[in-house]
Amino acid sequence: MTKYYGCLVAFFSILFHTYSQKIEKRPAPNWVTPIQIEKDIHKSENGAFKYLLLDFQDNIGTEETYGHFAIQVLNSEGIQEFSDISVSFDPSFQSLTFNSINLIRDGQEINKLPESKISTFQRETNLERSLYDGSITAVINLTDVRKGDIIDYSYTRKGFNPINKGNFSSVLYLQYTSPVDRIYNRVIFPKNITLRYKLLNNAVAPSKKESSTDTEYIWDVDGTDYFQYDINVPYWANYQKRVSLSTFKDWADLTNLIQPLYNLGSEKLTGPWKKGAVKEETILELIRFVQDDVRYLGFESGIGAYKPHRPSKVLQQRYGDCKDKSLLLVNLLQNAGITSYPFLVNTESGESLGDLLPGLNLFNHCIVYFEHDNKSFYVDPTMTNQGGDLDNLTLPQYGEGLLLKPKSNKLARIPQNQMVPQVRVEETITTDSIGGKALFLVKTTYTGSKADYMRDYFKSNTQENINNDFVNFYSSIYPSIESSQPIVFSDNYRKNQNEVVVEEYYTIPDFWTKDGDAGGFICETQPLVLQNLINYTNSPQRTMPYYLGEPYKFEQQTSIALPDYWNISDNEFSIEKESYSYTNQIRTVGKTVVVKHNYDLKKNLIDASNVDVFLKDHEKINDQIVYQLSHSGETSTDGSGLSTISIITSLVLLAIFVFGAKKIYEEYNPKPESDQDMNIGGWLVLPGIGLVLSPFMLLVQLGTQGYFEMGVWSLFKNAGYENANLLSLLIGFELTINLALLVYAVLLIILYFKKRTSLPKLIIILYAASLIFPILDLILYNALFPQELMDASDDQESYTQISRGFISAAIWIPYFLVSKRVKNTFTKVYPKKEKEEALQE
Repeated sequence: MTKYYGCLVAFFSILFHTYSQKIEKRPAPNWVTPIQIEKDIHKSENGAFKYLLLDFQDNIGTEETYGHFAIQVLNSEGIQEFSDISVSFDPSFQSLTFNSINLIRDGQEINKLPESKISTFQRETNLERSLYDGSITAVINLTDVRKGDIIDYSYTRKGFNPINKGNFSSVLYLQYTSPVDRIYNRVIFPKNITLRYKLLNNAVAPSKKESSTDTEYIWDVDGTDYFQYDINVPYWANYQKRVSLSTFKDWADLTNLIQPLYNLGSEKLTGPWKKGAVKEETILELIRFVQDDVRYLGFESGIGAYKPHRPSKVLQQRYGDCKDKSLLLVNLLQNAGITSYPFLVNTESGESLGDLLPGLNLFNHCIVYFEHDNKSFYVDPTMTNQGGDLDNLTLPQYGEGLLLKPKSNKLARIPQNQMVPQVRVEETITTDSIGGKALFLVKTTYTGSKADYMRDYFKSNTQENINNDFVNFYSSIYPSIESSQPIVFSDNYRKNQNEVVVEEYYTIPDFWTKDGDAGGFICETQPLVLQNLINYTNSPQRTMPYYLGEPYKFEQQTSIALPDYWNISDNEFSIEKESYSYTNQIRTVGKTVVVKHNYDLKKNLIDASNVDVFLKDHEKINDQIVYQLSHSGETSTDGSGLSTISIITSLVLLAIFVFGAKKIYEEYNPKPESDQDMNIGGWLVLPGIGLVLSPFMLLVQLGTQGYFEMGVWSLFKNAGYENANLLSLLIGFELTINLALLVYAVLLIILYFKKRTSLPKLIIILYAASLIFPILDLILYNALFPQELMDASDDQESYTQISRGFISAAIWIPYFLVSKRVKNTFTKVYPKKEKEEALQE
């Protein structure tokens, strides 16, 4: 252990010594133009600090960059922020020199450079992204800094990344988001180099100076005219005055520099991936392998920031950065006969890359472009847990990029994702009584990028953490909510449409809350997911576009099953705009209140002129989004209880049907078709089982459909539907058919076990009726029932019933018509003589 510790100390001592050798203290180079500041400056009363000077000077010929800053600290917060001077550099190709460090107090200059101690440490700013750039930060802690002091310091970095091969590109800012008294930018370059510049957002042209060997551009501007951004501007938007500089002639010139870095030769690689039955399956297998089985990790110091490693090495070590993973996937796709190339993008400013001159430092990410079946595709190999077939792959909005293909001479735009992600929420709340608890079931379906996010979330968290997260999410409206069983995550469609389903199960003991004023109860529901999605910040007097995020579709249906029928008015609210739409529907179906929300974000931006209307519309949406039900707490008989008329009518109908069944039983006696008397057996047992079960099924249906409840018959009339009487007739028709089938089924059971000759023809009528009546009921249901109350699941149930009736009719009707077993079994007739003799006795 002591030996190990000693080696560790020695290692860091060597490391510190190496970096220290690259950091010096000496005056600025001779080529630097000294820029002075006023030493006697009136102390500002606003803010924690004030920028007096930002001075940047670049020398392309000597590969040096000079920075000079002067900041006046105005209070303790300013002292805290600027008393530590920190400068980063890449020791693999750069050295750092501190040229000056002065404190200016009351017009007097205090030289702090000689006494300053330089500390170095490796601060990886992209560590959370698993990227190590190898940069070193040199820090000098200033002592005795006081309010009103001016901190004036300068430094020089020497060395450009050798990957540029003498080329240079940069963006100079002539305007910042805080006021600066003076902004000075100077670029000096040899005469044998052509340096182009492009002025952006009304930036001023430079003054030009020439010597026998060099040319220089100078921008010396007043920076007090600072730029203020509105909130929620697009992340790629940049409206500040800037200058884009580049020695590259055009994008083809830049491509010629970068493309050879990725041209490492095709390697025949083998791995655990499988060759699909069709080429698309092979492509997806390779994409999933690189995305999920090759870890994202990069060491990007010096040349490594731009040059990828060989695919064979990346495959062997099973990790790499975006360049490494992209080149590996390109190699694998090319081996599979797929045309493929790396594609450079910028994750932050891709939408505005075309505004700038070509430069290697414009790109911070690499993805893959490939062609298949005469179509172009883009995929990000650094994404994990992504789903979808080729047509359903999602990609962040990267905008424009550079295709690393021979003779590529311009930026290419990545097409907008055609598949809009969706979130569909189905909530079912079942209450046991007014003021009692409720069962709360949630089924949410995610598609597209939303499915990718949820898949990654469920794979990255434990079941316990997930359950806690979800319970906490709902606790804002249901404080007493409890999870009744673990959340179920289903990912059955990752390889095609990219859809995942999350099912949640809860109990809410205090679903109803007491209304203190009225003494009754209140319950409420609201689409929490949608509320989070449309939580837009107000922005008065806006002049810039408002960024809304990725377009998506959201649907939610909440069904509240109440313990009784309520007279609830139906309602609908909608907003329809070019960029967004919202619909809210409230409907009652029996004892169930159905609340629907549909929101569609169609664009990712709103023009400044439309923001005020947009925000006001969303205020209206938020006013509609919460739905409340209130109950006085007293028992009400309006629309509730049993329907006396329905019960009496049913009893009368039953009496009529029983009388008819009795007549059929006694008087319908076809002649036997055989003189044999076989027992019931063989295939005949199956329809017998169905007959025995059918009365019980019909009784359940009669008891659960609400035919005998007052609320069912008054529902449509109270809701104000014009065809309320026809709807009531439809319910009456269903009740009549079910009562008739119940009596008919009992009759057939008796005939079946008595082996009566009438059974075959009468049971054929039953099978035919089981097919015809569901079809007729479906037709009437779709013709009369209000469209807004119709549910796809109801239609699906009807189609299932029709299919079942069709199969039964197709099998058993021919069987009872032609089967010899049927003819030899059902040979008994009603014994009229025995009955007459019994009556005479």
